[in-house]
Amino acid sequence: MELVKTGKTKDVYKQPDGFYLLKFKDTVTGRISGETDPGGNIVVGFMDKVAAGNVFITHYYFELLKKHNISTHYVNADLIKNEMVVRPAKLFGNGLEFIVRYKAAGSFVGRFGNLCKEGDKLPKIFEVTIKDDDRGDPPCTKEILEALKIITAAQYDEIREKTIKICDIIKEDIEKHELELIDIKLEFALIDDEITLIDEISPGNMRVCRNGKKLDYLTLFNLLKST
Repeated sequence: MELVKTGKTKDVYKQPDGFYLLKFKDTVTGRISGETDPGGNIVVGFMDKVAAGNVFITHYYFELLKKHNISTHYVNADLIKNEMVVRPAKLFGNGLEFIVRYKAAGSFVGRFGNLCKEGDKLPKIFEVTIKDDDRGDPPCTKEILEALKIITAAQYDEIREKTIKICDIIKEDIEKHELELIDIKLEFALIDDEITLIDEISPGNMRVCRNGKKLDYLTLFNLLKST
């Protein structure tokens, strides 16, 4: 297999059959302060079983979405080796992140902290950021994305609808475990010209709370796996 990318949380290999293998790592992302945060752009440390937790929960939610007839790049997963096989996809530009916020947290409070506080309820806010670690993943409007020729207005509308639908499915499942989804970010790309969910759905890209307290990677993994 050919190593095509070394990422913060997983390495990407191209298989001879044209599919890609994602090898998850025991890395934790966060901010310069060292605080772990799914919205962070740097690796702040290592934690045993993070890879196992991320691939298990990603596998769990992709299988759940399959039952809802939602298209993803997921093919299969090896939960022993912490690996997942996915279909090849064409990114929008260098990659976009699509976020749904149910409560104020993270960068949202950082930007609007004079108007809200951590934990304030939000009306299911949808945001888009360009994946660019050097520029702090700048937020973009529909007009900017269209002007930069990254996505069309029609693609934006379709992705927004799919993002909210998927996030609501995950939120409903999270609540069955007596947990609360605060916010979550997804990625989409084109597979056979169809807008398709890619990347992962794990503690690395969502904030989940129990009784108002944010859960760390392993606590969330253990709670979801045990129930």
